[in-house]
Amino acid sequence: MSGAIDTAVWQDSRPTRAQVLFDVVTAAGFGLFALLAQLTQGGFTLVAAGLLVVALAVRRWWLPGMVALALAAAVGQLVDREIAFVADTAYFPLFFTLGASQRRGVRRFGLAAGVVATGVAGAAMALNAQLSREWFASASETAFAAVSTAAMCAVFTLGGWLVGYLRWQSRQTVQARVDAALEARVNAVEQQRLAEILRQEAERSRIAADMHDVVAHSWAVVAAQADGARYGLRTHPEEAEGALRTIGETARTAMADVRRLLTQLRDRETDPVPLDFERRGELLGRMRASGMTIVETSYGTPPEHRLLTVTAHRILGEALTNALKHGDLARPVEVSEDWTHGYRLRVRNTIPPGAPREGEHGGHGIAGMAERAEVAGGTFASRRLPPEAGRPATWEVAAFIPTTEDE
Repeated sequence: MSGAIDTAVWQDSRPTRAQVLFDVVTAAGFGLFALLAQLTQGGFTLVAAGLLVVALAVRRWWLPGMVALALAAAVGQLVDREIAFVADTAYFPLFFTLGASQRRGVRRFGLAAGVVATGVAGAAMALNAQLSREWFASASETAFAAVSTAAMCAVFTLGGWLVGYLRWQSRQTVQARVDAALEARVNAVEQQRLAEILRQEAERSRIAADMHDVVAHSWAVVAAQADGARYGLRTHPEEAEGALRTIGETARTAMADVRRLLTQLRDRETDPVPLDFERRGELLGRMRASGMTIVETSYGTPPEHRLLTVTAHRILGEALTNALKHGDLARPVEVSEDWTHGYRLRVRNTIPPGAPREGEHGGHGIAGMAERAEVAGGTFASRRLPPEAGRPATWEVAAFIPTTEDE
């Protein structure tokens, strides 16, 4: 993945100055200890101890050299029949280095080398016993010496490797926790980013719905008033003047609403500016001025609940706009509102003769009203009611918006 962040906590890299100094001091201490313990021994035994001292000093930064020096020391000990057990303790930190390596190949090599060294040490002791019969009186003693030597070698080689391997596993556990924590943080940041994108999309959709409501309603009123003014200009000038006045007021109100929406879009506000319930009266007034007869029934009192009142205002406005555009204005539009438990709205308008049976109220208005009701946790339905008892076909819009507890 391009641009990925390296989260490795431990890596095989150049050791620090403090680590090198520690290894040098440790190697020097081991050398003095081996020299004092084996002061009476010479030959390859002392040389092997010297090789191990150097191997200890370079084990962090020169792994091939460490392996070569340790191998040379082991060969020297095999050639010399005087086995130097004190020098063998140096193999523990050397095999620890192999077992704790971050590279799998090095760890496998260390394990294999420990197994081979253990077997060779036991076999060498058995061979040495056969060549020096005066040391051992029986085959059982020879076997015991071989097994003891192999066991001691296993402690220094496989034991050191195992401790190093456990150290590597511990580091892997810590690394996994670091990776998991980082992944959780990255996921949290990504979720926040996606949430912000969704919030912006929802905000744009809300503003688009508001813009549709404002423009559709206002221009429907303007169109109706313009038609009325044109017909009444010569015969009823006073009615034409009133229609033109309504057009002006509607246009100014629409401009103010559009300006408010554009301000929200520019400032990226998350909440709509509250709509005063008094504007409901302005809405009904504009509709009546457009020639619509509204028979209104209302129950209860609108609560101080922003989401509820804004949603109610928008759905009522869109329902009346659809009735103005598609309904028969010669008959009254029935508006029933109930504020006692949430908000229940029912709007019925007569469908004019010759109107299509389906899709009379097409466009974005129905979908917008349904979406607003759903966002507010309510329900929405619209349907055509067939004629009955001498009453013509009507179009009904019904909505319910509950009163939520978070306002």
